[in-house]
Amino acid sequence: MEKESFKVVRKTAGLSSLFNLIASLALLVIMLLTCFDISMRYLFSRPIPGTYEIVSILGAVVAAFAMPYTMLQKGHVAVDILVKSLSRGKQLVIETVTHILGILFFLVLVWQSVELGLDMKAAGEITPILHIPFYPLIYLIGLCFFGLCLAILHNLIDFWKKAKR
Repeated sequence: MEKESFKVVRKTAGLSSLFNLIASLALLVIMLLTCFDISMRYLFSRPIPGTYEIVSILGAVVAAFAMPYTMLQKGHVAVDILVKSLSRGKQLVIETVTHILGILFFLVLVWQSVELGLDMKAAGEITPILHIPFYPLIYLIGLCFFGLCLAILHNLIDFWKKAKR
């Protein structure tokens, strides 16, 4: 059983690292595209059409794809002054409840992302200039929320392992 849970932990870490790489590449493209667009605008009076749309879409990619990795690295803001002063048993209860609530919340977001993606696909929602459909982005964000659920579960298992020591 221990070996199987190690595989899940390793795969979750690998998936979150892949997602973080995608977020990093999207951020790089945002920077390069913005610099190139500004250069084209001021040097040749020819801005790149659709830059705002692409930057907006890639901004969503950066935010969504960075979440699982940030969770695994514990890079989120946590105010735990009160929790640290409690007994170890109470800390376990609070950590377990908050992690489970987080997983449930993001599973609802996965479900709603799928619903929204289906609605946007049926409605034919696209960006105004480049006509990029929105629904694939919504599905990808839902996938990131699922990855975040796995990362939260990973952190909960890690917390429980440390508590047993």
